[in-house]
Amino acid sequence: MALYTTSAQKAVICTMQKAGYSNDEIRAALTGRHEITNRQILRIFKQYGEKENYEDVGHSTGRPHKMTPADKRIALHHLYNADCGNATQLHQEYFPEIGLSTVKRALREEGLSAHHKVSVPFISKKNIGVRKKWAEAHENWSQENWNAVAFSDESIFHVFGSDGMEWCWRRPGQWLDPRFTKKKLKHGGGKVVVWGMITQFGVGRLVRIEGTLVKELYVEILQDDLLGSFRDLGLNYRHFWFQQDNDPKHTSKLVKAWFEKKHVDLLSWPPNSPDISIIENLWDYLDRRIRARCPLPKSEEDLWVALQEEWYKIDLDYIAKLYDSLPSRIASVELAKGGNTRY
Repeated sequence: MALYTTSAQKAVICTMQKAGYSNDEIRAALTGRHEITNRQILRIFKQYGEKENYEDVGHSTGRPHKMTPADKRIALHHLYNADCGNATQLHQEYFPEIGLSTVKRALREEGLSAHHKVSVPFISKKNIGVRKKWAEAHENWSQENWNAVAFSDESIFHVFGSDGMEWCWRRPGQWLDPRFTKKKLKHGGGKVVVWGMITQFGVGRLVRIEGTLVKELYVEILQDDLLGSFRDLGLNYRHFWFQQDNDPKHTSKLVKAWFEKKHVDLLSWPPNSPDISIIENLWDYLDRRIRARCPLPKSEEDLWVALQEEWYKIDLDYIAKLYDSLPSRIASVELAKGGNTRY
């Protein structure tokens, strides 16, 4: 609930605001009212700043108030500083005397429009700095350097595909027609967890992971399927850097000892960086291919068969485009100063 302010206190606020005093200085002058917020000070000044009688707020003429250029600057300030997430919050907290439609129209006049927020990985301030330094260290890598990196990762695929929004075209009244509904089960429809690797020369083996992937099982995959993938492709693994993320099982002492024993060159990797790893795009591509199949996989075994079929059909041209994007990804991280990028 807003604090009640007397006419004398309103006069102090408005007079000091006009004179350019800070909100902290205004609070200090209001004896016993240090809890008054910046928002309340702003609201009082907007309501009473041009009045001689500080009890008089005036009466509506029936014409809605407009947002002044100063109001628009205040609105943009609160949006860009994440004090408010949308026009409704702006209206309620800072411009209650102005209609919501007026606030929205003013924002559109400033070139803003409403959009769904994009989901991105959370990156701490510390890791933002790490990503920035990593990008700077790799900004001069040539395309040839990046082509000598083998990317790896694990991924989960669900029997009924993505949990995201799906669209359909139907007639009125057909909303429960089985052809136009998205199927889900109370306890999930099953899933398949896989490990995979890609190189510039094609995909490596796709490995199904049963149960929990612990460090001992990961070493088995490295021994059998990482090295096996290079043999299948006719490549010498010692001519490549191997990329993996910083999952604890990837960086355990057991796994590090295996890399050292086999003389595998590891590519240092920044935390919270799926936007740089091109295999993340490959997983999305594979998921789309699975969901485009007709009929869709109806069991975990059906899904595993479909995953293998689609994985080994991935086109080399698509993989080449992913590798070609790596210099741009690094530049995007630098441009974002270590923050999230469009990838």
